[in-house]
Amino acid sequence: MFDPLDLYTPDEIQVEPLQFDLAEKELEELSSQQQRDGTLANVDEKESDDDDTIIDNLDLPSVRYAPPEVILCILVLLRPNRQVNFNQETGKDKSVLEICESHGLEPDLLKRLLGWYTEEWPNKRLNSLKKICNKIPMLRFMVSKELLLSYYTSVLKKYNNCCGFNDETVQQLLKELSSRISENCGRTAQPSIIRYFELKNLTNAIPLYEPSLTADNLGWKTWGSSLILSQLVVDHLLTTNLNFAANSDTKQIKVLELGAGTGLVGLSWALKWRELHGTDNIEIFVTDLPEIVTNLKKNVSLNNLQDFVQAETLDWTNPQSFIDKFGHENEFDIILVADPIYSPQHPEWVVNMISKFLAPSGTCHLEIPLRAKYAREREVLKLLLLENNFKVVEEGHSEGMDDWGVVKYLYRQIVRN
Repeated sequence: MFDPLDLYTPDEIQVEPLQFDLAEKELEELSSQQQRDGTLANVDEKESDDDDTIIDNLDLPSVRYAPPEVILCILVLLRPNRQVNFNQETGKDKSVLEICESHGLEPDLLKRLLGWYTEEWPNKRLNSLKKICNKIPMLRFMVSKELLLSYYTSVLKKYNNCCGFNDETVQQLLKELSSRISENCGRTAQPSIIRYFELKNLTNAIPLYEPSLTADNLGWKTWGSSLILSQLVVDHLLTTNLNFAANSDTKQIKVLELGAGTGLVGLSWALKWRELHGTDNIEIFVTDLPEIVTNLKKNVSLNNLQDFVQAETLDWTNPQSFIDKFGHENEFDIILVADPIYSPQHPEWVVNMISKFLAPSGTCHLEIPLRAKYAREREVLKLLLLENNFKVVEEGHSEGMDDWGVVKYLYRQIVRN
């Protein structure tokens, strides 16, 4: 399995929700238009109603003959569905309205594509709005990446530096095409995305904004260890008696996530705590390096947690500025750490941070992927914890998904001796 961290030796981006305003009656009008115009009059009724007929890349509009607005509509329909827990939702059996809203598809484009499949290039498998909106997006799962990439490059060959077409449509087409090609090349080549994480025992999915992975900023991606640890801490909150803080006028629970990245673990804790106890008597810091914190702040806001969660800079090699600003040395009841080791220096830095910030009766939850290249660093971490009077009170192994496949993980619950 490929993991980009195996390659390593031991602009502010606005987050805007998709705005799409499309009247349902307009889609109904498009569908009924087929009947009024008689566009299905010569289609065999049985085949017309058979929405399970499989399509393939040969059903895509001919690059040679199809107008640019038809190709553009296809490229929009081939946008990725919502990312959930490192997978895409299939989008199968969604309504036309749901597909249009999720893909930002304009009615005029959809109507033009329907005309292509019913009048100009008749295709019984794609002769209705429902078929088009459900089958075209499924090609991402039914057709190999190589075949889709071949189609995309044929579109690029025709429209790149082309003339004689509507400029605005072609520019939209090329923009969509660029995104489809990059998405087809894996996570490291993809543009920025909003990914959703669904956890058992947590009411709502957690949206996280991930910028494109440029400039080696690996903290801009959510890693599989964060998902595993997030589920563990949500379950931990359900089974562990921490609610003394929720009913106390004096005691306040203090939570610190080290190397938070996109913030999944700390935000998962915050969301579950809010479900159980509200937002009183708790203070949560999700921390990372300055270049990561900008995006981290966005994710705190994206989940409406800014009233009791702070995203702040904490440099493991020089934590004094954090201490000077917030104090909390040896005061955190909970420390959360996921996937902190990708250089020979990290074991020492991680143990130093736990030693400096964990309260005498506090608990550290640590999740580490078992990458073969970092076996020595994991052993060093274990020895350093012992040397600094920490003990492991709970340990477990698990497997989970990441963008590049299945990964094995090690969990440790750590306290002071």
